[in-house]
Amino acid sequence: MTGTEILRHRLSLLPGKTGLVLQRLFEADLLSAESLGVILDAGDLAGDCNKLLGFAIAHGELRAAGAPVADALAMAKRLGARISLSWSAKRWKAEHDRFARAETLKRLSAENVHYDLSKFDAVINAKFPGYLIRTSRRLGMEGLRQRHCVASFHDRIKAGHCVIASVLLEGARWTVELRLTGNEARPLAVGQIKARCNRSADSSVKEAICGFFGASPQDQIPQFCNGAPAGRAYMENVGRVLPALRANGVARVVVSFDGCGDSGSISDIWFGGSDFDAKETLVETVGVTRWFVDGQWVSERGIEIKSVYAAIENITYDYLEETGVNWYDNDGGFGDFVIDLEKGTVALDVNTRFTESETAFAAERDIETGEPVD
Repeated sequence: MTGTEILRHRLSLLPGKTGLVLQRLFEADLLSAESLGVILDAGDLAGDCNKLLGFAIAHGELRAAGAPVADALAMAKRLGARISLSWSAKRWKAEHDRFARAETLKRLSAENVHYDLSKFDAVINAKFPGYLIRTSRRLGMEGLRQRHCVASFHDRIKAGHCVIASVLLEGARWTVELRLTGNEARPLAVGQIKARCNRSADSSVKEAICGFFGASPQDQIPQFCNGAPAGRAYMENVGRVLPALRANGVARVVVSFDGCGDSGSISDIWFGGSDFDAKETLVETVGVTRWFVDGQWVSERGIEIKSVYAAIENITYDYLEETGVNWYDNDGGFGDFVIDLEKGTVALDVNTRFTESETAFAAERDIETGEPVD
């Protein structure tokens, strides 16, 4: 069956009036095949067709408001989650983030990456009531148990930027971020401390946890957005994925990301002009590990084999980190990273939310040289 035939079949399964109205809107080109598919998916996942016509009318307004309805539905379908046809644009965005975190936790549990924590093991000498999280599966379990977004730290832990400790104190479990300071006298700094459902720690808990690791609450953690280390490889890695993209007829890659609260993630990667499997096509990329030693950043480079999909994820996060824009805390932010093979450019737009959004960073580079494009 063709795509149109499948849509017509799905319409025939709806209650008479609902199916007939949607079919007429579709035949009159007032509803695209893509929009109709989203509307039908929403009805299936909601288990309620009585409100489907109302949702069809609201769908255009939701898209105009920037609600990631299609992405949220796709994730809900994979997760077997229910949705409501009466959700507002704000609720769709919130549920999209929740589904994205759930998918991340699921993926981490399936991959079960073992983290190299040797640099932290060397300076954590005292015993503390808890343990360091050493695998992505354990990280996923921590996020599920605590109902927060600690899974978003996966890439940073892999790169050696931080480690996560699960600490038991005062009858509660606390998820603690630790970073290296480069100070031999006090080598560790405590970053975020969160309990279940992102509850923050009070001063007594902070002091106790800092005491376990020989760090004080006043310790300054080196931030990657201020005095960022050299050695970033995102433009070099763009060059390494270009041959695979060109060989598979990709004209444009668009990476969408979104964040709020204290986490952010890539929500979608679109490969325009091709339907090749980016998760199965492998490329060599440059991996850079960075840490802070004796008051300065040190980096190591190495070759890593990744899928094109994973390589583009890493390229995006690397470029985002360099901008220094906080697109994941409080109201958060959103944006797109675009590799345009026809135009020969790489572009990044990051928008931050303050009730309304403003562009916080925009740049365009030549795809081959990495030089800015006027």
